[in-house]
Amino acid sequence: MKFDYQLFRESYYPIIPVTIIKNNKRVNTSAIVDSGASISIFSSSIGKLVGLDIESGENRIFQGASAKLAGYIHNVGMIIAEKEIECRVAFSDELNTSFNLIGRETIFDKFLITFNEKHKELKIKSI
Repeated sequence: MKFDYQLFRESYYPIIPVTIIKNNKRVNTSAIVDSGASISIFSSSIGKLVGLDIESGENRIFQGASAKLAGYIHNVGMIIAEKEIECRVAFSDELNTSFNLIGRETIFDKFLITFNEKHKELKIKSI
């Protein structure tokens, strides 16, 4: 499946639609595919919409390129490129970026992901 990069604040980013699933609840949102992120991090508001008690998850501090943030890891379902998978996602009230992040852990091993910067497109194929 091919996704065109999305224009945001005068730059293009590999942002794709995703669905988070837990307790038979689904939330459609979007996230940037970030090969530099070890784990996916989403806003706590997304987790609350699927009924998670955010702070009951595994508490962890994440160090990014420019900041640290606290988050709580939960196992959730996620639909990416029409494939439903189970994965670990951290939910944080401190996510100050404009995007949810799709990181490598429990996700990248399920897909062949190709970033094409020249044509500003992302290809995701289930493996």
